[in-house]
Amino acid sequence: MGPDQHLSRPRPHPITSLVKAPFHRMMLSHLLEGPFAMAQDLIEEGGIFFDELSKLRALEPDVSQKTSELKDDCREFVDKIGQFQEKVGCLIELVDQLSKETETEKFKAIGARNLLKLVAKQRETLQQQLQALIAEKKTQLERYRIECDALSKVESEQNEFINQFILH
Repeated sequence: MGPDQHLSRPRPHPITSLVKAPFHRMMLSHLLEGPFAMAQDLIEEGGIFFDELSKLRALEPDVSQKTSELKDDCREFVDKIGQFQEKVGCLIELVDQLSKETETEKFKAIGARNLLKLVAKQRETLQQQLQALIAEKKTQLERYRIECDALSKVESEQNEFINQFILH
């Protein structure tokens, strides 16, 4: 007899426990259980069953047990989904925070790059100004050299004139 069948069978009639002889007890049990067993079979065919406490149930005991197990499994699944949602929520918050920090660092990097470009442009402009100043100074130097050569020529002519005037 399987465990499912044992649960659906009624308990022995109390009168059979009073009879001491095993054979008589067995005979009395069959006489008393016969009508009860037939009544139980008719009730079970109607969709009503007895549980382990001999209470009437609308579901078979194994279906009731499986339903209870399914209910427990569903409750456990819902709890796990809740835990999963909490973990995912924490992960989303962390990713959002990292995203904000990344954006901040990105803007800092863009600002630093723009500052470097500005410094490079300023350096280039300063270099051009200095080259223009150098060119201007070279031009001035050339003018001063020409003027110096001209003055040297005038000086030498005047010295020559003075030397000729003193000697004559």
